[in-house]
Amino acid sequence: MTQSRRTIEQLLNQGTLPIEKADTAALLLDIYPSKRTWLQFFDKALLIVGGIALVLSLVFFIAYNWLYMGKMGKFALVEGALAITIALYVALSFRQRFAFIRQLLLLIASIITGSLLALFGQVYQTGADTWQLFFGWAVLILPWVIIARFPALWLLWLGLINTVTLFYIDTSLFFGIDYYYQDFWQFTVITVINFIAFYLWLICFEDKRDSGLSNLKTSNLSLSDLSLSSVTADITTNSKFNSSTTLHTAAKSSLHWSTYVVGLLSTYTITYLTISTFFDNKNILLFLVAVSLWLGWCVFMHWRFRKRTTDLLMLTYLSGSVIAIVVFILGKALLSNFDAGGFLLLGLVLIGMSSYAVVWLRKVARLKNEKNLPHTTVKGEQL
Repeated sequence: MTQSRRTIEQLLNQGTLPIEKADTAALLLDIYPSKRTWLQFFDKALLIVGGIALVLSLVFFIAYNWLYMGKMGKFALVEGALAITIALYVALSFRQRFAFIRQLLLLIASIITGSLLALFGQVYQTGADTWQLFFGWAVLILPWVIIARFPALWLLWLGLINTVTLFYIDTSLFFGIDYYYQDFWQFTVITVINFIAFYLWLICFEDKRDSGLSNLKTSNLSLSDLSLSSVTADITTNSKFNSSTTLHTAAKSSLHWSTYVVGLLSTYTITYLTISTFFDNKNILLFLVAVSLWLGWCVFMHWRFRKRTTDLLMLTYLSGSVIAIVVFILGKALLSNFDAGGFLLLGLVLIGMSSYAVVWLRKVARLKNEKNLPHTTVKGEQL
């Protein structure tokens, strides 16, 4: 239950808020998405889907008509689309309007750039390695990634960096490492890259959230200053509830959606590294290195999202990683002969660990709600 919901519940229990005004209070506190919120969501979602559909239609059109189009026609179509996209971005930038559309145009231009590089390699058969295509793509769009300040474009660039690392280590001896250990070091480097990206993501969006909270402090508005009686008065008279924005902003502790995507990617890579190293049986030292990296990642996740702040989805990532690694390790020990008893025991362990994780996460959520509940005074009583 969110803090806003608990506030309304306290109002109803105290009899301060009439039951017929509960829906109005929920709308004012942004518990339910308003019509404006839904319109903004569909507006951005349809713009993104439409832009990506246009880029894909360009690629599929060239692929379908490959035999019927000359080299000049193919390059003119792709380069013309890229030039139009950049021209639209420059025009909107001079007018300082439609910031989201400008960001979307840079995302579209970045995807078209990759299509142009792929087209160049396919037409002239350069024979270059795959990693060179993605590396050139990442380098060429780097200025747009910096200018746009668009999380979706950052995710695209991070995906390119992961792809470059994956293909580069596959095709070359990475720092002279024996080919027998290439897979381990390949995913080790990718794991480190994704963890660094995850940490930078947290720093970036944490600074923005901290600046927002500092603005709340300078405006002398805090949750402790919001009395339930004043909330009720504003709701009852249907006046503009200026403090609702403050309450909603302060109560909202979730991270940006892109941070969760990068966190999931970091969770997958470190979990895969540990499991794959355990099953390869190449070197016990490599497994100890992988386990050490995983334990360090677990300590960071628990400190960052349990001790410092509380984020249930990130803690769910942590729980899932722990469960997956324990189940795989036990599975290798118990299922060597594929006997029924081993499957039964492994199933019981999985059920027990999953149940404990759910109970722990619910406890964390309850403690978080109790901590965030505003201590306000109504008729001499502290809530």
